Amino acid sequence: MRVLMVCPELPSASSPGSMAPGARQIQSIANLGIDVDIVDMRGIRFLKYLLNLTKIRRLATYADIIHAHFGYCGLLAKYAQLGKRSQTPIVMSFMGDDLLGTPYNSAGDLTWFSVQMVRQHKRLARHVSQVIVKSAEMASILDPLACTVISNGVDVHAFQPQDSQLARKQLGLDPQCPYILFPGNPDNPRKGHSLATEAVRLANHRLDIPAQLIPLWGIQPDQVVLYMNACNAMLMTSLVEGSPNVVKEAMACNQPVVGVPVGDVHNLLDGVTGSFRVQRDASQIADALVKIIERNCKSDGRHALINRRLDLESVALSIVDIYERVLDSRGALATRPPRSWNSEIGPQQDTRFTRRSQLN
Repeated sequence: MRVLMVCPELPSASSPGSMAPGARQIQSIANLGIDVDIVDMRGIRFLKYLLNLTKIRRLATYADIIHAHFGYCGLLAKYAQLGKRSQTPIVMSFMGDDLLGTPYNSAGDLTWFSVQMVRQHKRLARHVSQVIVKSAEMASILDPLACTVISNGVDVHAFQPQDSQLARKQLGLDPQCPYILFPGNPDNPRKGHSLATEAVRLANHRLDIPAQLIPLWGIQPDQVVLYMNACNAMLMTSLVEGSPNVVKEAMACNQPVVGVPVGDVHNLLDGVTGSFRVQRDASQIADALVKIIERNCKSDGRHALINRRLDLESVALSIVDIYERVLDSRGALATRPPRSWNSEIGPQQDTRFTRRSQLN
């Protein structure tokens, strides 16, 4: 089976970005023996989309399936095949705000542009072979259209519990100070940084040593696990999420998580000892942080994560099952000219791919 992945720009050493979970998912699919090629949205702004249309059109000729990650990548895949007599089937993975919209302020008001794009993506969903979403909330946006809920998996080998003091030493953090991890860009309104800041301020009135909020932003992927283990807890205060991988990565490290009802966060934390499901209220979040810090809590999130089959391989198997259903519905695998492909994972991170494609 040959699959063409069309996705946002994948992480690099100079630009860690937010697609590390997507890159790991693509690699986990390739690890199952699926022949994969990748077109990610890198290059000069605006011009890169025109150039990538040409790449998608060419590579689709050699693919049995196009798997588009994020709505606009699905639109590109559809446009690239306009006018073709035979079109490669598209599996569409919506990621979060491509169906839920993008807030421009802390009140959750959506940008005009994102509202228009949601409309386009809902139309797109009716014209692809299969739709994957990350949460039940996203599935409800597409109702009554059938779709499959599959959240990204976690590399449970890379994300494991580690000694907290050793992690702090490697990061140069104070061994005594309570640290709270904030997963995202503080300047992005959808991440809820103002709520997180207020909650930590309230908690510090009751703590002997004031806690510090650490943004998990601009961090190399191989250092994320160190921050997960060095901090006392992680906050999830976003306004919009699909199925945030940082929550699952924290669970894999037995890091306590304090999460508001966004995406599938409350479902993920259901029954997880040491983590707290709270409302979008600074005082509730502060109460949870004080309990975690004063009791030096650890969670049993790793056990819950593995039991729910949210590891990379299990999720990859579910996605490949969708590919097979698409191809079965079309009768058989498409007949394509042979080509060679090779992927390697860099020595310091597992989020970049080296592709050498020989198209015959």
